[in-house]
Amino acid sequence: MKKLLIIAALMMLAMPAFAAVQNVKVSGDITTYGVGQYVFDLDDRSTDIEGGAGDEENFFATITRLRVDADLTDNVAATVRLVNEREWDTQYCSSGDTTDAIMDLAYITLKEIFYSPLTVMIGRQELAYGSKLVVGDPNTNAVKSSDSDLTNAPYLSKIKSFDAIRGVLDYDPWTIDLVYAKIDEAFEAASTEDEDILGINFAYDFADYEAEAEGYFFYVDGDPEASYSSSEANIDGYVLGLRGSLAPVDGLTVGAEIAIQGGDYANGPAVTNRDLDAMAATVEGSYVWDNEYAPMIKLCYDYRSGEKAGTSSGDYEAWLPLYEDQTKGLIADYLFSGANAGVNSNSNIINLGGSFQPTEDLTIALDWFHYILDEKLTSSNDQSYSSWSPVGSVTIDSEDDLGDEIDLALIYDYTEDVVIGLQAGWFMPGDVFDATNNDDAYELLGSIAVSF
Repeated sequence: MKKLLIIAALMMLAMPAFAAVQNVKVSGDITTYGVGQYVFDLDDRSTDIEGGAGDEENFFATITRLRVDADLTDNVAATVRLVNEREWDTQYCSSGDTTDAIMDLAYITLKEIFYSPLTVMIGRQELAYGSKLVVGDPNTNAVKSSDSDLTNAPYLSKIKSFDAIRGVLDYDPWTIDLVYAKIDEAFEAASTEDEDILGINFAYDFADYEAEAEGYFFYVDGDPEASYSSSEANIDGYVLGLRGSLAPVDGLTVGAEIAIQGGDYANGPAVTNRDLDAMAATVEGSYVWDNEYAPMIKLCYDYRSGEKAGTSSGDYEAWLPLYEDQTKGLIADYLFSGANAGVNSNSNIINLGGSFQPTEDLTIALDWFHYILDEKLTSSNDQSYSSWSPVGSVTIDSEDDLGDEIDLALIYDYTEDVVIGLQAGWFMPGDVFDATNNDDAYELLGSIAVSF
């Protein structure tokens, strides 16, 4: 008996200690998509059995997320979220295809640490500032995470998390964020360097005027001299920006944002470093009528500076998307993403749109986008778009009209927890594209999502 008591005591001492938990919340969502992509290579004259590579892709995909939030004490909390993103019939784990549940969020929150207005969050977390022009997605919204299997539709991915330390100083109405994030870790023996973000974001809420203002400075600590692959760009530079919005009268909201990039830039190994001098700007406004159909109309202009074709010296002037998370057209934003490609860089974009609610549960929205290059691309030459784009290498003309896109969206709130959506996109190539690759591209995107 005495031996049993000794063994029991030793087992109790060996058991791990757990923090007291005041409250645990389990939540999540499941979203299933049906996707049809047609003529995404802008050439429907191919003759193979499916109409040509990129001409027709039909597939289903499901994104599943499970989140646990635990309040340990009044000032300490922990958050964990698992996610799985895959196109249907993915049954193996190779070349980025995975059926695994990966750790999307894993961070602790410490409130009033050292100083009552200070909250610190440490670990894998989402970072989103302003309109997400600079910081929102570590891969940008057109490129999938290595943990996602959304190969044909990376823009659907919900994996937006950074490995970061974030401090929030709440001096209501002022809020100050201090951020450090690790984008890439390289061993000293490797030929690459670490890539980190350090930043500060100031926000002020003008409650009496229904207005807000935001200023930010982000420094990207990379190494342009590192031996990166020829398709990989690296910078050691900064982004300085200012954003604001206000509602001068009931129903009307106007806003603007401007940002500049500076520092050193290089595209791949054995390339001379160049000074980065790029700019982005947005001006937008929307008006909502106060009636049962809630009709809304909006107008937005985006500018992203571009690099003149054939330039290899002097300042590099193409806006670098870095870690943006914006969508400027369902199709075009995917096909022409990347530095100097014509949507989130080297672009002038006019967006006219609107929406209304014919019933309490149904919203119908329509958007028109017009894309104009800031700098023309090389005439009568092959333009190679980003490796993830189905457009690939196409013959272009020395014009600045990239094209137009019309997007239609229907969103139906089936219940409080279930949302059914249908989107249709139609991209019409402009004069930039030669007659051999100027066919219209289409997309149909259906979805059903449940949250719990």
